[in-house]
Formats: sequence, structure tokens, C-alpha cells
Amino acid sequence: MVSILAFIVVLGITITIHEFGHFAVAKLLKIRVLVFSLGMGPRLLGFFRGGTDYRLSAIPIGGYVKMAGETFDEERQGSPDEFQSHPRWHRFLVAIAGPFMNVVLAVAILTSSYISGVQVPRYFKEPPIVGPVAENSIAHRAGLRSGDLIISVSGNPVRTWEDMEIALATAPKNNLEMVVERNHEKLRLRFEAPKDETPDPLALGFRVTLARAIVSSVDPSSPAHKAGLKEGDEILSVRRNGFSGKTYDEILNIISASKDVPLQFEVLRQGQVVNLTITPFEKDGRTLIGFVAEIPADLEKYGLVEAVARSIRRSYEISALTFKIIGRIFAGSASVRTLSGPIEIARISGSAARTGSAKVFFGFLGLVSLQLGIFNLLPIPILDGGVIALLLVEGLMRRDLSMALKEKIVHIGFVFLILLMGFALFNDLSKLVNFDKLFR
Repeated sequence: MVSILAFIVVLGITITIHEFGHFAVAKLLKIRVLVFSLGMGPRLLGFFRGGTDYRLSAIPIGGYVKMAGETFDEERQGSPDEFQSHPRWHRFLVAIAGPFMNVVLAVAILTSSYISGVQVPRYFKEPPIVGPVAENSIAHRAGLRSGDLIISVSGNPVRTWEDMEIALATAPKNNLEMVVERNHEKLRLRFEAPKDETPDPLALGFRVTLARAIVSSVDPSSPAHKAGLKEGDEILSVRRNGFSGKTYDEILNIISASKDVPLQFEVLRQGQVVNLTITPFEKDGRTLIGFVAEIPADLEKYGLVEAVARSIRRSYEISALTFKIIGRIFAGSASVRTLSGPIEIARISGSAARTGSAKVFFGFLGLVSLQLGIFNLLPIPILDGGVIALLLVEGLMRRDLSMALKEKIVHIGFVFLILLMGFALFNDLSKLVNFDKLFR
């Protein structure tokens, strides 16, 4: 229920802001707006003002704006206040106003976060030195080892962990390689493509190194929880058949190589040393005990001007990264399984809401708003980007395309969009249901 309510709130706000952008610019340019609706479906209540039906509709997801003469298959009266009767630059402004408002919302939320203060993991700005490497992982099979310094990813030089993670996210899935430095020697390593996952450190099987193994959280269904490991504990050492590890890297490396093997843990809890026996298990192809380590972070606060500048720059970076990944998906060099649909958005919305942190929830809201704006700029007929693309083509041709041709283009775009959404929905379901077992 929490996920559903959070999903409705997130989509409701982002789509309403988007549609308000179209509405406000249309009104400003004296284009007749017939309907401005909060929600979809049948009208529940509302009022008429200035020729517009402001309504609340039955299905509380999103909303829409309907302008006179907006659709190509609509019978036009030739009135000067119809959408198609206005010059191309007017129609361009109306089309781009929706995505623009989504970006404005994202920037506003991010600016607020920067002013109030954001926790930035310290390792983001540190050199990309490899921490623990899981046994039998993609990284382990490629030859990556704890202590390696990553110099480049698929030809892109990296200086920090943040650089490295961005380079991984945009690297071709079938041509993933790293240059690392080990004992003053440079090595070139080639990696297998992660199955159905974006190539990030966790998918490849390695993590950042940490000075201490302090427990941040424990999975309630995990062996660690059953054995009595608690939040705030510091793991001092782990032993297995005469072998022991005391550093964070050594501890996780031993855990990853000990599926179904009981391990002896020495834990510091409130000044007292506690001994626990925990047996690692396999989950999603990874051997673990079920805890998350505390990541040292610093609180960064900025004044209004600097906060706005940083939020605009960050939004630009995320947008550029998103377009790059989308381009790689269409080029076949990135996994289409990275696409997410409404079920995944609902799941993450619920997770963000259950944290009880307004900053986390609104941060996710801002990210969804930014992604919605980016998605609508794709040159797919029926989306704002498709409208903009058609206007640009007409501008270059210096004449309007026929209504019949525009209608056919929109129909093709509609089919493509339905297929795309269907595929995203399938991706969501595949994360919840094992189709191989279901249809075997």
C-alpha cells in the first residue's frame, strides 16, 4: 500500500508539473486550452474559467492538458486560437515547456538539498583503488585484485571512484576493459558482460575499500541477523579453518569464498568483544552474510548561488549520462534490461517513502522528474520530442507536412511507445518472477 501511494504521489506531482508547463505557455501564447485535468479518466468535479475546464478526474495518476486543434486527426475549425493555427515557434515553446518544467522541479529539489546539506561519500573523490573482490565474480575472473588502482575504463581515463562509476555505466557491455596499476606495473584486463545488469562495481563483483567494517544495517532475513549481528557492530576479524582476515577487504573476500561454510566472527559491540558464528549464503549469485557496511561521508552545504549552480551542473551531468546510456541501448552496446517501468518506479517510491526521510523521498521525486523530462525529449512521435522533431523538419522544409502523413507518423510512434512500455513492464516483472522456472 505504501508503494502504491508513493507511486501515485511521485507520478502525480511530476506529471502535473509537466502538464502545467504546457498549459502555462499555451495560455501565455493565447492558445485555447479546453481541459486541464488532475488525474485521468472520468471527470469527478471542477469548474470552468476562461474557456478551460479545470477538473479533478477519477484515476489519481498524472494528468493532462487538451488544447483546441492539438491532435492531427481532430477536425479543425481554422480558428486562430487553435494549436495548429499558431506559428511553429509557438508550438515549439508549448512542446518544450513540459520537459523544461520537469527539469526546473529537479533543479529546485536539488538546490534545496544542497542548501540544507547533502551527505557525500568520501570515496567518491578518492582514487579508484579496488577493495574486496568477490570469489568467482566477473572481476575476479578478469584478474582484478584488491589493491589495484584503476587507471582507465574502456579507454576513458579515471581519477576518482565517481569518474570510474560513470565510465562503467556508459561503457559498451561487450567491450569492457580496464587498465589497472599493480605493483608499479600496468595491466590490461578484459571483463565479461554482466548478465542483464548495468556494469557497475557491484555487478562486476568488487567494492570500494574501507578502513573499518562497521555495520550500517542488517537484512532481517539474513544469516547475519539470525546469528545476532547488529547495527553499529564493528567486525574485527573473521576466521575459517586457520585462515583469518582483519581488514575490510580480507573480511569480505573470505565471506565471498565461503558459501555454506560456518565462519567465526569477532565483533566489537559497545566496548565489548562478542563472538558470532555466521554461515554465508548465496543471493542473486553473490555469497554474503547480509549486512551493509557504513560508508564514511561528509556533510556539504552551500549558499543559494553555489547551490543553484551545482544543481544545474549535476542535472546536466545526469541528463548527458542518461542520453548516452539510451544511445548505447539503441546501438546494442548496453543491456535493454536496464529499462524500468511503473512497477519498478512504484517499488523504489515505496522504499524511499519507508525510509521516513523527506530528503530521500524528494530526492527520488526530483530524479524521476528529471528522467521524465529527458524521456519526453526523445524524438518519438506522440512525445514532446516527436512534436519538436516534426517542427524542426517542417522548419527546414519551410512548409508543413500533410495532416495525413503526420497522423501516420503519430500512429507509428504510438505503437512504438506501447511496445517500449510493454518491454519495460516485462523487465519489472522479470525482477519479481523467474520466468525460466515459471514456463519450464
